[in-house]
Amino acid sequence: MTIYNLYIFDRHCKCVSFTSWTKPRTTATSPESSSPGDVTQGTAKGAIGATGMSLEEEAKLVYGVVFSLRNLVSKLNAKPGSEGFISYRTNAYKLHYFETPTGLKFVMNTDPHMDSMRDALRMMYSHIYVEYVTKNPLQRLDGPIENELFRNNLQKFVRSLPGFE
Repeated sequence: MTIYNLYIFDRHCKCVSFTSWTKPRTTATSPESSSPGDVTQGTAKGAIGATGMSLEEEAKLVYGVVFSLRNLVSKLNAKPGSEGFISYRTNAYKLHYFETPTGLKFVMNTDPHMDSMRDALRMMYSHIYVEYVTKNPLQRLDGPIENELFRNNLQKFVRSLPGFE
């Protein structure tokens, strides 16, 4: 079991952080490769996402899937006050979703056999994002997260999770 990547979207649907912990797929346009377990981080234009397409396009697709599933689940759910969309699984991966009260969306892709990562995403928000991004007066909240303390603590936390390989 392994953790593939993490997207953080702001309330305006913009990807403000992307981190990948696995070997990216090699393509004809992207000959770069890294060893398994290496970290790829990016939010800059021209960055390559986990699928080999541009990070910007990949983030739009991921957000579109999350937006559609969240709306579908909320329309089908008859119980008021229930949690709604939490995750979905395919043969290749499992997508875990956590939305904060302020509209931040944490999306993590893992091995399909991983248990729920909802508590881990909640901890990332409350103990890492809030501490190193929200409370940092130098961090712009309307742009990419460019905070070394945030990245280092996120790495340390994710590598300590039981499913990380």
